[in-house]
Amino acid sequence: MALYVNTNVSALNGQKNLSNVTDRMNSSFEKLSSGSRINSARDDAAGLQISDRLTTQITGLNQASRNANDGISIAQIAEGALGEVTNNIQRMRQLVVQGGNRTLSEDDRSALSQEFTKLLNVNNDIADRTAYGTLKILNGDSPESGFQIQSGAQAGEQDTVTTGNAELTALFGEIAKKENITLNMSAMSGNLQNYGTLGKIVAAYAVVTGQSNITTAATELFGTTTGSIQANEIGTNQGGGIEVNVANFAKLLEAETEAGSGLANVSNIAAGLGNNMLAAMGLTNMAAIADASDGGLTDAQVNTAHGFVTDTLLDAMSGLITQVDSQRAKLGAEQNGLTSTVRNNTTAVVNVSDSRSRIQDTDFAAETAELTRNQIIQQASTTILSQANQLPQTALSLLR
Repeated sequence: MALYVNTNVSALNGQKNLSNVTDRMNSSFEKLSSGSRINSARDDAAGLQISDRLTTQITGLNQASRNANDGISIAQIAEGALGEVTNNIQRMRQLVVQGGNRTLSEDDRSALSQEFTKLLNVNNDIADRTAYGTLKILNGDSPESGFQIQSGAQAGEQDTVTTGNAELTALFGEIAKKENITLNMSAMSGNLQNYGTLGKIVAAYAVVTGQSNITTAATELFGTTTGSIQANEIGTNQGGGIEVNVANFAKLLEAETEAGSGLANVSNIAAGLGNNMLAAMGLTNMAAIADASDGGLTDAQVNTAHGFVTDTLLDAMSGLITQVDSQRAKLGAEQNGLTSTVRNNTTAVVNVSDSRSRIQDTDFAAETAELTRNQIIQQASTTILSQANQLPQTALSLLR
């Protein structure tokens, strides 16, 4: 073979191989020290893109789970408050049952009314004060469509928590909505039978207070003379300022219709109630008062009227309980749904993380084996390079 001094090809090959094995060892050191198989795009360009997309999904799912847990917290706070509202309404209904006896004195009824009024106000206070941080969740500020929760990592993956409005007016509004009632104060007179539960409440109020003007009676109860108010607007900002007057509403429990001169305007009240409502009340002969000397009600009519007022209040309290329970049931279903979403997100995070790990993470068993191989090759390359560097000295033996 030819013998060259200026160009030592064997040494150059040794340097090349030593450089290559050193690069591979440096890559192994980086992978082993970082724990990541992909530390830069040159390690695996396609794998980097895939792993980054999976990382985006994982971080999104983790945040979505935290969001869903926030939604569960909102629902739990609202449901806990509604539980106390239910307890109060149950007590109010008990007071109504107690007030159904005509054996109670005026002082007894006053005591019942005081507790009844207090519980109504407390329920409104609970609805107004219940909040998640500074966010009110049970009054008029609570959106009817609910609070949106981003419960997934991708676009369009949202849930809602519908806390509702637990204020007294809104609850009656929900009752009216179920009955498809349009509230028209000026058109109530003579047509109370068309207004469902609200109409019965106005009728009962007119009987126990002696208010012959039905429009006035409705205004005293609901605080507005606004014209037509749709059922879905009652208890909302569109409701024309309607607001249940707690003090006047409590008169249904406190005031008691009396015989004789108790209702001096019986005929006018009868006209305002209308024949259909009189029939519903069992007072079909109310306009033709038996005790014509003072224009009042007979004892039998007083019993009938008192029974109607009691029944109306009981139905109203039962309706309120039903509305609150409906809200609580919805909140319970939403909590269960969000809890399921959190579990699903957690499972997805585990599986996606496993997939990303296979792409991105260092396989220490394989990488240490590769490092050991490269270390041996490096040592061999160093030895061979040392020997290759001695080859040009062979030429000196020819010159001697």
